[in-house]
Amino acid sequence: MTIDILGTTEKNQNELTGNLCRGCGRCMPCPVGIEINTCARMSLLLRQSSAELQLTKEVQDKMRRIKKCFNCGRCSSSCPYGLNVPKLLKENYKDYMEVLAGKVI
Repeated sequence: MTIDILGTTEKNQNELTGNLCRGCGRCMPCPVGIEINTCARMSLLLRQSSAELQLTKEVQDKMRRIKKCFNCGRCSSSCPYGLNVPKLLKENYKDYMEVLAGKVI
């Protein structure tokens, strides 16, 4: 393996482990209507696709639903990866709002 391939492999491994939603949808449905499998991956979507596609009014409305989360825990207890889904949603919402405001990308 070359150093470049090793570096890419390590980068991918770091991005795909830890507090990463894989979008499987087992956390759904949410009792307050949050589209969890999209919202929990929003920071990734903003940076790995065209950010403009994620900044539409429709997506903004989806992300704002996160504010209605009351930490019931249904999503976390259904997550096969053991993620703290409410925390992940709140982190993605904060990041989304910063991108929307032009503070980060």
